[in-house]
Order: sequence, then C-alpha cells, then structure tokens
Amino acid sequence: MKKVGLQLYSVRDAMDKDVAGTLKTISEDGYQGVQLAGTYDKDANQWKSMLDEYGLEACGMHVGLEMLSDDAVLDEWIEFSKIVGNKKLIVPYVDEQWRSKEKYEELAGLLNQASEKVQAAGLALGYHHHDFEFAQLENGETGWGILERLTSSYPVYFEIDVYWTEFSGVDTIALFDRLKDRVFSVHIKDMISEDGERKSGPVGSGTLNLQAMIEQVSTDWLVVEQEHFDEAPLKEVGPSAAIVKKWTGA
Repeated sequence: MKKVGLQLYSVRDAMDKDVAGTLKTISEDGYQGVQLAGTYDKDANQWKSMLDEYGLEACGMHVGLEMLSDDAVLDEWIEFSKIVGNKKLIVPYVDEQWRSKEKYEELAGLLNQASEKVQAAGLALGYHHHDFEFAQLENGETGWGILERLTSSYPVYFEIDVYWTEFSGVDTIALFDRLKDRVFSVHIKDMISEDGERKSGPVGSGTLNLQAMIEQVSTDWLVVEQEHFDEAPLKEVGPSAAIVKKWTGA
C-alpha cells in the first residue's frame, strides 16, 4: 500500500514559525509522513521525537548538492537519516552553472560516486528534477537524458515531479514505465491553467490525470507538493492527503 507524505517546502512559512505545531496539523490532515527540506534548527533527535509524537515517518530528505562532493557532509546526513528513520537522500536542484552537457556529465559522476556510499549505509540516493533538465542542450541531448543514461549502472534513483514532467511535455506514465524501480519517490501536484499561465494547485483541482499516474508507479511513497497558493499554504494542502489516499485505496 502506497503511503502519502507532504514535502515540507510547501509549508515552509508555517514551519519557520512553529515546527511542532505544523507537524501536528499535517498529521491531523491525514498525512502519514513528511519529506524534509531543511532542519529548522532542530537536531536529529528532536526530529525523531516530533515525528514519533505525531505518528509521522520521514519519507525522504532534500539535501544540497554539496553532499555529493564532501564526504563529511554526506556522513552527517547519513547519520541524521538513520536517527530519524529516513531512507532517501535527494538532491533537489542544481543552479544554472550546472546546466550544460559537461556539467550534467559531472553531476552524473558525483551521483554515481556518492550512491555507492549511501547504499552501503542502507539508504538510497536520488535526484529530483524541474523543467530545465528536459530542455535540449547544444549537442541535441537533454540534461535528463545524460543523467538517466550515465547513472544507469549505479544505485542512483529519481524523484519524479509529475507537474514538471507534464509542464515540459514529457509523458509521465511512459517515463514511469521506462524507469520502473528507478523511481523511488514521486511528487504529486496538480496543474492549473489561468490566463495562459500554468501554476501548481491542490490535488484534484487541476488538469492532470494524477490518479492514472499514481496507479502506474510502484514507489512506496507519494509526496504531495504545492508551490502556488490562494490561501494559507498549511490550510490549502490539507485536503490533498485524503484525495490521494482515496485514489490508492488507503
């Protein structure tokens, strides 16, 4: 049975004000886990205590690119993960200087190298994309193509963001079918079109066939994320948990 988590970046303003109270609300809304994006000045033992208190699991952590090239930083996040019960370390973003053929090749090498250490620690390493990875490069390839190809022989996984795949014109279900168990996490967010612009919205409010995507993927966690809001983010993401759980039969 797939579980439903929330990416805490979605409610970062609430987290800045009240970490424990925000986690309590997320649990009451029916989420079974949270994906960390920063520690909010709490150490691993404090996080473990709060997660246990509110019946939540850590369903991944977004950690900066530096963990791939600095063993000490990677060791810190591995140890943090073991304490809080997290199994997935995820690179969430690379800035513009990394978006060339040569730099994507370098990134793939860094992911490959770090992935073996992460796997030896009993965890998994992955990469989360946006839209720019699917843009064509000077050699006709895409950054995504380079990453997928050059990491295929290593324990490197992907967190697929269904909003950004569809935004980029990628067939998400076909991507799931091709990658199979290399997809170890999925970001679920809907797409709303207004006045020719596209933005993310609460699950079920937009145009994406999210249920069909959910049925296609075999990952253990479905992670709700939202980036654009009309109301207070913590309030607006609440109902999405029940909708996704209904689709999964939970």
